[in-house]
Amino acid sequence: MKILEGQIQFINELEKLKTVKRRNLTLDNKRPENSAEHSWHLALMVPILAKYSESEIDQLKVIKMLLIHDLGEIYVGDSWLYGDSDKGETYQRELEAFKQLISTLPVVQQSELLDLFTEFESRESNEAKFAKALDAIQPLINHLHVSDKNENPDKIKMSMVLERKSFIKEYAPKLWSLVAETIQESVEKGLYEKD
Repeated sequence: MKILEGQIQFINELEKLKTVKRRNLTLDNKRPENSAEHSWHLALMVPILAKYSESEIDQLKVIKMLLIHDLGEIYVGDSWLYGDSDKGETYQRELEAFKQLISTLPVVQQSELLDLFTEFESRESNEAKFAKALDAIQPLINHLHVSDKNENPDKIKMSMVLERKSFIKEYAPKLWSLVAETIQESVEKGLYEKD
């Protein structure tokens, strides 16, 4: 029963991911998307877009990565892609938070989740590369679909977006034309400044 109690404690703690606000908005009343919604959206993208992976991938593994990749945010919050935070420092904070979160689980489950988390961040496997690409694509699609015309309060430039998303060319080249078109449409809608 003690094992089950620890697992339920972990499950209860997951509820907090629904309270972590992101910068992207939702369609209903333009409220901020939360990290749980983001992870759910990404997980559903896997079976829909898997054929665009450059190589054979284990879809279930990619889905698991995407469902857990932001769990550290429960304790440290979301970091904005265009912010000034040090990416290495952000990763370390999220890693420590993730370890704290999974600490109530049996060791075997802790190990499995930690392996998936670190594999996603290392970007070495085909699954991790595809997961990272989808994680970068989803906010672009969401932003274009949900945002009002000329909604660019942070004065984000097209070149900034291209720079931060350029790795998609390598990780999911079959999806790069979608990314380029989405960025161009976003510029035309006034969501990014042309430079």
